[in-house]
Amino acid sequence: MMTRNVFRDLADLPDKARLGVNLIVGGLAVLAVRYLWPHVGPASFQRASTIFYHYSPDRHPSLEDLGIYLVAAAVVCLVSGAFIFLRRAFWWVAEHRDEESITELRFK
Repeated sequence: MMTRNVFRDLADLPDKARLGVNLIVGGLAVLAVRYLWPHVGPASFQRASTIFYHYSPDRHPSLEDLGIYLVAAAVVCLVSGAFIFLRRAFWWVAEHRDEESITELRFK
């Protein structure tokens, strides 16, 4: 069985700041759904948790698994989005720093 290098996979992510922002917003939306849904519609959240419990891939499922998976999905979106956005910001700063140093004259 071959193991995958997660950091090499992160390097293959697209380098678009808009994608990073969209992933961050999506992660925050999933977190909002996770924590607001039980308060706004407790019966539907309980029904969805029961359905998820019934079809859960775990050997020992619990009714809290839906919330845990929603939080895990949100964290993955937030981390991936922050990585893409900050990587793009790093390259933008590096490119503009080089342009300033080329056009800048230092006489002393």
